[in-house]
Amino acid sequence: MTPTMPRFVVSEDGTEYLERFTRFLGDDFVFLPARDYTATLEACGAADALLLDLDFRRTPRERLVDERGPVGADLSDDTRRRLAETQGILILRQLRAASVRLPAILFADIDDGDRRAFLERTLAPLTIASSQLGIRDIGKLLRSVLPRR
Repeated sequence: MTPTMPRFVVSEDGTEYLERFTRFLGDDFVFLPARDYTATLEACGAADALLLDLDFRRTPRERLVDERGPVGADLSDDTRRRLAETQGILILRQLRAASVRLPAILFADIDDGDRRAFLERTLAPLTIASSQLGIRDIGKLLRSVLPRR
């Protein structure tokens, strides 16, 4: 019997992470695309862990979420920008509220140690990783968050 490869949902507004991870790590992992909260939630049922980008500037207004859930298309430009810049965190908050407990990696360059610790504690299991990590380090990180089989 062949073991199944670990499956990661890649939640991002483009395809950069998905393409890079598939190209360089696709022999060891399966990557499932998700472009917004709804797609991420749907993909979680078939996944072992989550990978989230922080910034979703290309996501249409009506597909963004805030602290309470999905928002409408009638957002001000300032609100839309604020939500898009932290969408990865907001998506993860909504997933945790929906009882999704998959391990998550958020690719974000957060310099504030207190903010980083707060997010990792309140959205656990969460690891915040630099968006500048090399592919070898990313591969190690992906393996490290997976539950032991």
